[in-house]
Amino acid sequence: MPTTVPTDPAHPTASSAEERPLRGGRWLDVIALGVLFGSLAGWAGSWHWLLDLTTHFRWYWLVLSLGGLAACLRWRRPTAVAYLAIAAMVNARDLLPYWLPKSTVVPAATAADERRVFVVSMNVHRVNDDPTAAVAYLRDRRPDVVAVLEVDADWATALDGLADVFPHRVIRPRTDNFGIALLSRWPLDSVEVVAFTDTGFPSIVATVRRPAGDFRFIATHPFPPFNARCTDQLVAHLDGVAKTAAAATLPCLVAGDFNAAPWSRPFRRLVATSGLVDSALGRGVQATWHAHLPAPRIPIDHVLVPPEATVLRREVGPDIGSDHLPIEAEIVLP
Repeated sequence: MPTTVPTDPAHPTASSAEERPLRGGRWLDVIALGVLFGSLAGWAGSWHWLLDLTTHFRWYWLVLSLGGLAACLRWRRPTAVAYLAIAAMVNARDLLPYWLPKSTVVPAATAADERRVFVVSMNVHRVNDDPTAAVAYLRDRRPDVVAVLEVDADWATALDGLADVFPHRVIRPRTDNFGIALLSRWPLDSVEVVAFTDTGFPSIVATVRRPAGDFRFIATHPFPPFNARCTDQLVAHLDGVAKTAAAATLPCLVAGDFNAAPWSRPFRRLVATSGLVDSALGRGVQATWHAHLPAPRIPIDHVLVPPEATVLRREVGPDIGSDHLPIEAEIVLP
């Protein structure tokens, strides 16, 4: 009569050894589901402001999904693999336009120096009471046009000290975080200081009289999405910017701290309505905030350009003592 040999708990059979990674990797299913939710939640951003905030972390979700897929090589979890593969594709779809290089070939006639516009957008952080680094940065870079955000009375004085570099200036200081300034090497005309919402936060809209051709410039800084009402104000503000840009009869540039990542609902509405494009496309995810913390590092400062423009260079600038890093864009306008 055949006999059954009892299993010794101290020496597991081959089948139980194979099952252990499956049981031990169940936590991976839970993590994978969370990554998938975070990746997809932004599609329902119009339902709730918190869901839209998840879009700010697209590149984080992609890194997590790829890391999870690597972990699945050890813990064989088909469900986790499915969740993470979908999450990776969702995030890659939005991120690839920023990583795939774009051609910057420009005809010699339009590549001449007089046809270029060098734009800087910088949030100086109102509580930063030392303008030395920011002023030295502008003197060193000498851009053509600068949007400066979070300008108070002290910062207004510091910017006035740059009159030799930027003889044309519009400065509107405030005691909160929404003072604003526009500095230019070239004359400014048809200047408007407008509020796109009932918050009264100012934006500056002006025509820049460039020898090679005039263009419109909008410097702006909307409310950050702290809650539902603030998010509504952010959307309304950027909608106003979009309509103003779309109505411009000259080539239009928009620069500032948008408090919105490129994949967020307010930003997507802005580019769809204005007809402008993100100057960062093809140049990677250029995070600007937070400048001094390891996380979050997300791109919320932007320069938008006409689709016919050629972006010759687009980079993140150095630390100027702010919680934001400045954005530099060198553009040939149509």
